[in-house]
Amino acid sequence: MMANEINDVVTQFVHEHMYMHIVLIALSVAVMLLSMAVDFFTGLQKARRNGVARTSQGLKKTAAKATKYFTPYMVLVGIDLISCVVLPVPAFSMVWAAYCVYCEFKSVREKSWQKAEIQKAGKTMSVIIENKDDIARLAAEILFNKEKAEKEAKDEKR
Repeated sequence: MMANEINDVVTQFVHEHMYMHIVLIALSVAVMLLSMAVDFFTGLQKARRNGVARTSQGLKKTAAKATKYFTPYMVLVGIDLISCVVLPVPAFSMVWAAYCVYCEFKSVREKSWQKAEIQKAGKTMSVIIENKDDIARLAAEILFNKEKAEKEAKDEKR
């Protein structure tokens, strides 16, 4: 009789707490993966639109990001599964998933204008580098004219 009651308690616990936690954790993982996929594909689209080469570096960044997201997430899942007796939902892993999705949202939104500015700055720097002799000559001319004007001003004061 006692074994039967323990079996009923364990079964009830699994049905009432564990299944809900597992479903919510799986849903959190799915949302995180979906948001990472959206960021990845919008990044590819922006690179194509801006004429930037798509190399394996972007793929490596996505893999590194997945590691940064899912390593702490798995620890939090463990904490949530342990605490499922007291907490009705996997709060820790869901909060982390929400944070990761927010980061992906910011990534998708910010990069569209930041990349254009970075490319503009890069083009400006390449123009400066190409014309460095002319710029150096102009700077020297301005500097020497200023020194000459200061020297003349000192001579006039005397």
